[in-house]
Amino acid sequence: MNENLHSGHRERVREQYQKQGMNGMPDHAVLEMMLMYAIPRRDVNELAHRLLNTFGSLSGVFEADPLRLAEVDGIGKKTALFLHALYDLHRRLTLDSAADGSGAIRLENPENACRFALALSMGDRYETLRVICLDANMKVLHTEALQVGSLSHVSFEPRRVIETALTHKARYLILTHNHPSGVIIPSADDIETAKMIAEIGTRLEIDVRDQLILSKNAAYSYQYERVFLYSTPAVCNVMSLEEYNRSLYPISDRNRRS
Repeated sequence: MNENLHSGHRERVREQYQKQGMNGMPDHAVLEMMLMYAIPRRDVNELAHRLLNTFGSLSGVFEADPLRLAEVDGIGKKTALFLHALYDLHRRLTLDSAADGSGAIRLENPENACRFALALSMGDRYETLRVICLDANMKVLHTEALQVGSLSHVSFEPRRVIETALTHKARYLILTHNHPSGVIIPSADDIETAKMIAEIGTRLEIDVRDQLILSKNAAYSYQYERVFLYSTPAVCNVMSLEEYNRSLYPISDRNRRS
């Protein structure tokens, strides 16, 4: 591309962002604008399309492992780290947004708890068991990924949960694990594990305030028996598991599956 045309194209992309913001830009243009700052003297339009074709979506690009990103022709190690760092920054800012004026994070209602748990799980490619330790005022004391499993299973070790709760003097616990499949309907194993965790908490006088199953933008709460579905980080739609299931499988699909 001619240098003048190349420079003019970059300026048009920036102007589009200034006028419309990212919500008004197609995925390839958003990615192209990010790449312009990582690769300052090269046309990156074709590269943006190549990344989207490789990883399937804008979120797929930013969530990808840096090693996988670096395998794409035209993406080096530095650019791969830059793109992944943008995703980590988004996660950090989402977590920080949960803090109050004093910097404390309080999970006093299920919407906040689910939103915080989803932010913690950003980027998890495998089922991961996490514990959130809370004090008597529902302030977050500590979070920890206790176990990383496979794409469809993560083991539960009561001893590690107990040790973490005692170490951080937790009054309440919230336990979470994600379903990489994207479907948060509890499995039979999930239900049995949830009962076991609740019984352990009762014996130890540690209140397991909730257990959450997470997907990319939704969380199922065992305590409230509801799905909290986030269209944006600030907009939450609360529904039953039945309603959630119907939203996943429209009537025509359910008829084909039956």
